[in-house]
Amino acid sequence: MAKLMDIKGYWNMAHGWDFNDKDMWEGQILLQDDGWFEGVAVDPNSSYQEDRFIFGVYHPGKVIQLYKFTPINVSAPFVFNGTRDVKGYEGQFGTIGLLGTTPCGNCHIITQYVETVRKSIDEETQKLEVRIQRYKDSIMDETGKKFYENSIAIRKVMVESILRNYEGRGFTQEEIDELRADFEPVNERIMQETEEEVRGRVRKMPDTIDDDEDLPF
Repeated sequence: MAKLMDIKGYWNMAHGWDFNDKDMWEGQILLQDDGWFEGVAVDPNSSYQEDRFIFGVYHPGKVIQLYKFTPINVSAPFVFNGTRDVKGYEGQFGTIGLLGTTPCGNCHIITQYVETVRKSIDEETQKLEVRIQRYKDSIMDETGKKFYENSIAIRKVMVESILRNYEGRGFTQEEIDELRADFEPVNERIMQETEEEVRGRVRKMPDTIDDDEDLPF
Protein backbone atom coordinates (compact mmCIF):
# COMPACT_ATOMS: atom_id res chain seq x y z
CA MET A 1 0.00 0.00 0.00
CA ALA A 2 1.29 3.46 -0.91
CA LYS A 3 2.51 5.68 1.92
CA LEU A 4 1.59 9.38 1.95
CA MET A 5 4.56 11.66 2.65
CA ASP A 6 5.23 15.38 2.91
CA ILE A 7 8.30 16.46 0.97
CA LYS A 8 10.27 19.69 0.71
CA GLY A 9 13.22 20.50 -1.51
CA TYR A 10 15.81 23.30 -1.40
CA TRP A 11 18.34 24.34 -4.01
CA ASN A 12 21.53 26.43 -4.10
CA MET A 13 22.72 27.44 -7.56
CA ALA A 14 26.02 28.73 -6.14
CA HIS A 15 26.93 25.12 -5.29
CA GLY A 16 26.95 25.93 -1.59
CA TRP A 17 25.37 23.93 1.22
CA ASP A 18 23.42 26.74 2.85
CA PHE A 19 19.71 26.73 2.00
CA ASN A 20 16.81 29.11 2.63
CA ASP A 21 13.04 29.26 2.29
CA LYS A 22 13.19 31.46 -0.81
CA ASP A 23 14.74 28.81 -3.05
CA MET A 24 12.39 26.01 -2.09
CA TRP A 25 9.53 23.82 -3.30
CA GLU A 26 7.16 21.67 -1.25
CA GLY A 27 4.47 19.06 -1.81
CA GLN A 28 3.37 15.49 -1.20
CA ILE A 29 4.18 12.10 -2.67
CA LEU A 30 2.72 8.61 -2.63
CA LEU A 31 5.54 6.11 -2.07
CA GLN A 32 4.99 2.58 -3.39
CA ASP A 33 6.41 -0.56 -1.80
CA ASP A 34 9.07 -0.98 -4.50
CA GLY A 35 10.44 2.56 -4.04
CA TRP A 36 8.63 4.28 -6.90
CA PHE A 37 6.76 7.49 -6.05
CA GLU A 38 4.58 10.13 -7.68
CA GLY A 39 3.24 13.39 -6.34
CA VAL A 40 2.84 17.11 -6.84
CA ALA A 41 4.70 20.14 -5.55
CA VAL A 42 4.43 23.91 -5.70
CA ASP A 43 7.09 26.63 -5.68
CA PRO A 44 5.67 29.13 -3.13
CA ASN A 45 7.87 32.00 -4.36
CA SER A 46 7.34 31.47 -8.10
CA SER A 47 4.96 33.49 -10.26
CA TYR A 48 3.77 30.16 -11.68
CA GLN A 49 1.52 28.71 -8.99
CA GLU A 50 0.20 25.62 -10.78
CA ASP A 51 1.18 22.17 -9.57
CA ARG A 52 4.50 20.68 -10.56
CA PHE A 53 4.62 16.92 -11.17
CA ILE A 54 7.26 15.08 -9.16
CA PHE A 55 8.13 11.41 -9.48
CA GLY A 56 11.05 9.02 -9.24
CA VAL A 57 12.73 6.57 -6.91
CA TYR A 58 12.99 6.86 -3.12
CA HIS A 59 14.48 4.32 -0.75
CA PRO A 60 13.90 5.87 2.70
CA GLY A 61 17.00 6.24 4.81
CA LYS A 62 19.22 5.70 1.78
CA VAL A 63 18.74 7.59 -1.48
CA ILE A 64 16.30 9.59 -3.59
CA GLN A 65 16.17 10.54 -7.28
CA LEU A 66 13.37 13.00 -7.99
CA TYR A 67 12.19 14.42 -11.31
CA LYS A 68 10.28 17.71 -11.25
CA PHE A 69 8.24 18.74 -14.29
CA THR A 70 6.21 21.70 -15.49
CA PRO A 71 5.16 22.39 -19.08
CA ILE A 72 8.33 23.08 -21.06
CA ASN A 73 7.22 26.65 -21.84
CA VAL A 74 7.31 27.39 -18.09
CA SER A 75 10.56 25.70 -17.10
CA ALA A 76 13.01 23.03 -18.14
CA PRO A 77 12.55 19.77 -16.21
CA PHE A 78 14.78 19.16 -13.21
CA VAL A 79 16.31 16.12 -11.54
CA PHE A 80 17.28 16.17 -7.86
CA ASN A 81 19.62 13.51 -6.44
CA GLY A 82 20.20 13.03 -2.73
CA THR A 83 21.74 10.58 -0.31
CA ARG A 84 20.87 10.37 3.35
CA ASP A 85 22.61 12.57 5.89
CA VAL A 86 21.70 13.58 9.44
CA LYS A 87 19.18 16.23 8.35
CA GLY A 88 17.68 14.74 5.18
CA TYR A 89 19.03 13.99 1.72
CA GLU A 90 21.75 16.07 0.10
CA GLY A 91 23.27 16.01 -3.37
CA GLN A 92 23.16 17.80 -6.70
CA PHE A 93 20.39 18.92 -9.05
CA GLY A 94 20.32 19.82 -12.71
CA THR A 95 18.15 20.53 -15.72
CA ILE A 96 17.24 17.79 -18.17
CA GLY A 97 17.89 18.66 -21.81
CA LEU A 98 17.83 16.99 -25.18
CA LEU A 99 21.31 15.52 -24.80
CA GLY A 100 21.45 14.89 -21.06
CA THR A 101 21.57 16.63 -17.69
CA THR A 102 23.24 19.99 -17.04
CA PRO A 103 24.40 20.48 -13.41
CA CYS A 104 22.88 23.53 -11.68
CA GLY A 105 23.97 23.32 -8.06
CA ASN A 106 23.37 21.55 -4.75
CA CYS A 107 20.10 20.47 -3.19
CA HIS A 108 18.63 19.33 0.11
CA ILE A 109 15.44 17.28 0.47
CA ILE A 110 13.47 16.43 3.61
CA THR A 111 10.53 14.02 3.92
CA GLN A 112 8.06 12.96 6.59
CA TYR A 113 5.39 10.27 6.77
CA VAL A 114 2.06 12.08 7.11
CA GLU A 115 0.59 9.42 9.40
CA THR A 116 3.10 10.36 12.11
CA VAL A 117 1.93 13.96 12.38
CA ARG A 118 -1.66 14.20 11.11
CA LYS A 119 -4.93 12.32 10.91
CA SER A 120 -7.32 12.08 7.94
CA ILE A 121 -4.72 10.19 5.90
CA ASP A 122 -7.32 8.63 3.59
CA GLU A 123 -8.80 12.00 2.70
CA GLU A 124 -5.39 13.56 2.03
CA THR A 125 -4.36 10.57 -0.07
CA GLN A 126 -7.47 10.83 -2.22
CA LYS A 127 -6.94 14.56 -2.74
CA LEU A 128 -3.35 13.96 -3.82
CA GLU A 129 -4.41 11.21 -6.23
CA VAL A 130 -6.86 13.66 -7.81
CA ARG A 131 -4.14 16.32 -8.18
CA ILE A 132 -1.73 13.83 -9.75
CA GLN A 133 -4.33 12.68 -12.26
CA ARG A 134 -5.31 16.28 -13.01
CA TYR A 135 -1.70 17.06 -13.89
CA LYS A 136 -1.47 14.07 -16.20
CA ASP A 137 -4.80 14.85 -17.88
CA SER A 138 -4.75 18.65 -18.08
CA ILE A 139 -1.26 20.09 -17.54
CA MET A 140 1.33 17.56 -18.73
CA ASP A 141 2.72 18.47 -22.16
CA GLU A 142 4.15 16.17 -24.80
CA THR A 143 7.73 16.52 -23.51
CA GLY A 144 6.72 15.52 -19.99
CA LYS A 145 4.50 12.73 -21.25
CA LYS A 146 7.29 11.11 -23.27
CA PHE A 147 9.77 11.31 -20.40
CA TYR A 148 7.27 9.95 -17.89
CA GLU A 149 6.14 7.09 -20.12
CA ASN A 150 9.74 6.12 -20.86
CA SER A 151 10.50 6.17 -17.12
CA ILE A 152 7.48 4.02 -16.30
CA ALA A 153 8.59 1.52 -18.95
CA ILE A 154 11.92 1.04 -17.14
CA ARG A 155 10.56 1.51 -13.61
CA LYS A 156 11.89 -1.87 -12.44
CA VAL A 157 15.35 -1.08 -13.80
CA MET A 158 15.43 2.39 -12.21
CA VAL A 159 14.23 1.26 -8.79
CA GLU A 160 16.70 -1.60 -8.56
CA SER A 161 19.73 0.08 -10.12
CA ILE A 162 19.49 3.21 -7.93
CA LEU A 163 19.32 1.08 -4.78
CA ARG A 164 22.20 -1.19 -5.81
CA ASN A 165 24.35 1.73 -6.88
CA TYR A 166 23.84 3.28 -3.45
CA GLU A 167 24.67 0.01 -1.71
CA GLY A 168 27.63 -0.72 -3.97
CA ARG A 169 26.14 -3.97 -5.25
CA GLY A 170 26.25 -5.12 -8.85
CA PHE A 171 24.03 -7.37 -10.95
CA THR A 172 24.57 -10.95 -11.97
CA GLN A 173 24.68 -11.70 -15.69
CA GLU A 174 21.30 -13.38 -15.42
CA GLU A 175 19.81 -10.28 -13.81
CA ILE A 176 21.40 -8.05 -16.45
CA ASP A 177 19.89 -10.13 -19.24
CA GLU A 178 16.47 -9.94 -17.58
CA LEU A 179 16.61 -6.18 -17.10
CA ARG A 180 17.93 -5.64 -20.62
CA ALA A 181 14.70 -7.03 -22.02
CA ASP A 182 12.87 -4.11 -20.37
CA PHE A 183 15.48 -1.45 -20.99
CA GLU A 184 16.65 -1.89 -24.59
CA PRO A 185 13.31 -1.22 -26.37
CA VAL A 186 12.91 2.01 -24.39
CA ASN A 187 16.51 3.03 -25.06
CA GLU A 188 16.02 2.53 -28.81
CA ARG A 189 12.83 4.60 -28.73
CA ILE A 190 14.56 7.42 -26.83
CA MET A 191 17.44 7.46 -29.31
CA GLN A 192 15.00 7.65 -32.23
CA GLU A 193 12.99 10.44 -30.60
CA THR A 194 16.20 12.38 -29.82
CA GLU A 195 17.41 12.04 -33.40
CA GLU A 196 14.08 13.27 -34.74
CA GLU A 197 14.10 16.22 -32.32
CA VAL A 198 17.64 17.24 -33.33
CA ARG A 199 16.74 17.02 -37.02
CA GLY A 200 13.69 19.17 -36.42
CA ARG A 201 15.73 21.86 -34.68
CA VAL A 202 18.36 21.82 -37.40
CA ARG A 203 15.70 22.32 -40.06
CA LYS A 204 14.50 25.42 -38.20
CA MET A 205 17.97 27.00 -38.17
CA PRO A 206 18.75 29.71 -40.76
CA ASP A 207 20.83 28.58 -43.75
CA THR A 208 23.25 31.49 -43.45
CA ILE A 209 24.34 34.05 -40.86
CA ASP A 210 24.80 37.67 -41.83
CA ASP A 211 28.34 38.76 -40.95
CA ASP A 212 26.97 42.07 -39.68
CA GLU A 213 24.38 40.38 -37.48
CA ASP A 214 25.13 40.28 -33.74
CA LEU A 215 25.73 36.77 -32.46
CA PRO A 216 23.47 35.67 -29.57
CA PHE A 217 26.25 35.45 -26.99
